[in-house]
Amino acid sequence: MRVRDGISVVVVMLFVVLALGCSKSEPPKPAAPPPAPAVSAAVEGKALFEQKCGVCHGLDRATVRHESKEKWAEIVKSMQGKKADFISDAEATKIVEFLAAEHGKK
Repeated sequence: MRVRDGISVVVVMLFVVLALGCSKSEPPKPAAPPPAPAVSAAVEGKALFEQKCGVCHGLDRATVRHESKEKWAEIVKSMQGKKADFISDAEATKIVEFLAAEHGKK
């Protein structure tokens, strides 16, 4: 009977050790990375200028001019008319913002 009691105690202790070992909490997962910073309007406008306007002429064409925001809007609007649907109104707005900020009248 003592052997049976000894085996029972060992088996019970084994289950207790297994149960405690399995119940350990996992380390906390790292927090999600912060969202990427939004692209500034100037950077996006410059990229659009290079992508859309650069098909026909380079950035140097704009850098030699210093126009008011209204004049840049006129110029971009006239360029929109040269090829339908190539520059959307939203893209044109960003391009105008870039041109006015970087190459506006001072």
